[in-house]
Amino acid sequence: MVWIPEKREVFTEEAPEEKPKKKRKLKQIFSRRGQIESFWKEQPFFYDKSKLFWLWDKEDKKWVRSDEVDFLNSIQESLGIETINSKTKSELISGFQQIGRKKCPKEMEKHWVQFKDMIYDIRTGGSFEATPEYFITNPIPYNVGKSDETPEIDKLLIEWVGEKYKQTLYEIMAYNISLNKFMQRIIALCGGGSNGKGTFIKLNYKFLGKDNCVSSEIKTLSENVFEAAVLYRKLLCVMGEVSYGDLKNTNQLKKLGGEDLISFQFKGKTPFTDENTATCICATNSLPSTPDKSVGFYRKWLIVDFPNQFEEISKDLIEKIPEKEFENLAKKCLNILKELYKTKKFTNEGNFEERIKRYEERSNPVMKFVDDYCEEKIGFNTPIRNFTNECNKYLKSKHLRVLTANQIGKILRNEGFMVGNRKIDDISSVVVLNLIIKTKKNYRNYRNYENSHSSSICNSIENNDSSNSSNSNIEEEEVNFHEIQRKGRY
Repeated sequence: MVWIPEKREVFTEEAPEEKPKKKRKLKQIFSRRGQIESFWKEQPFFYDKSKLFWLWDKEDKKWVRSDEVDFLNSIQESLGIETINSKTKSELISGFQQIGRKKCPKEMEKHWVQFKDMIYDIRTGGSFEATPEYFITNPIPYNVGKSDETPEIDKLLIEWVGEKYKQTLYEIMAYNISLNKFMQRIIALCGGGSNGKGTFIKLNYKFLGKDNCVSSEIKTLSENVFEAAVLYRKLLCVMGEVSYGDLKNTNQLKKLGGEDLISFQFKGKTPFTDENTATCICATNSLPSTPDKSVGFYRKWLIVDFPNQFEEISKDLIEKIPEKEFENLAKKCLNILKELYKTKKFTNEGNFEERIKRYEERSNPVMKFVDDYCEEKIGFNTPIRNFTNECNKYLKSKHLRVLTANQIGKILRNEGFMVGNRKIDDISSVVVLNLIIKTKKNYRNYRNYENSHSSSICNSIENNDSSNSSNSNIEEEEVNFHEIQRKGRY
């Protein structure tokens, strides 16, 4: 009989203690901290150590870079808070920064790839739904198909580079979907206009989504400390046409190949270091000459030639590819990327020596012309104007940029040739000393320009003319630099 009143007494004593807790909870909700915490539950956000704001995009399932204005507008729309007042605005921004720093998501694994709202693990083959728990920023806007058949894309790639290099282009597209640049490559697509390079780039834009792609220039990336920031958390960076002298800071370019820490500097923000996540692709008809002759520089380059020039122009080739084929391409790229993790090499990329040779041939075509069509001959000089004309014929035949006499003269001097003034028929002329072009017509003409050993050398040439008619070192006709154009699509 006594126990019942005691229990009632205990109950009546404890019940009032709950009321202050409710008041404190209500007070917290209406405080600045409580408002921002409530906002975070509806709209996840965080504030990183580089002073960058990030908002979770619920529709695309990714984190997007934002700023204070977006945050203030969002909380005003969500909770109806007045954000114009300077004191309120200052309190909210400070609150966003403090609370946002505590809400930083986990880093995603390097071997994860996101397609739409699903994340795929390349190593295990598993998949799971994308959530704000991980710092994911690059969903590719396609579902993964059930098949890896891509017949329309196959046709385009074969037309552009042939059957031999078709797999190489697929491997490039597969490498692009990964944030992990584990192969440390910079890719060069080489060739003249109307040959498919631009359309291949558009194919990558379409597949990856424009939000995952940026454009820049080799020279700007090498020299401007702020330019690297445009690559941050991107999948692809396309670099346009380059000039022969564009490459000075090779150290920065080598870092962009991947797996090296580089400095990202957003104006007004704290600089930070991280790995580059974007595949750098250079679409050009020639590569820049490099002062860096190390294997470490040359090994970074994967060079793919687009040798065909097409007469027919079709601007909507990519739009004709069905949606289903892009979904199948997603599956194909996941499979190829898994193989790339095992092999660590691209098809047809060649060994170190072959990569060095390919780069030098495309970065210094003047010396390639000298090696193939010229001969060093003591006492014989070639006017720089004549040399420039013949060299530019060669460059045009290879769909390369033509050069001025001054540019060619500088290149020859850098390679150890002597270029200077000599008198020809009492007229001063700039000539390349001790070098002739290996065609019979020019060979006979250039001997007339020799001015210091005329008698002995001319006699030697007269005696050699008959024997040289059958000599393979001197061609009977002018070198034909022109190649046959192919019809097709680009």
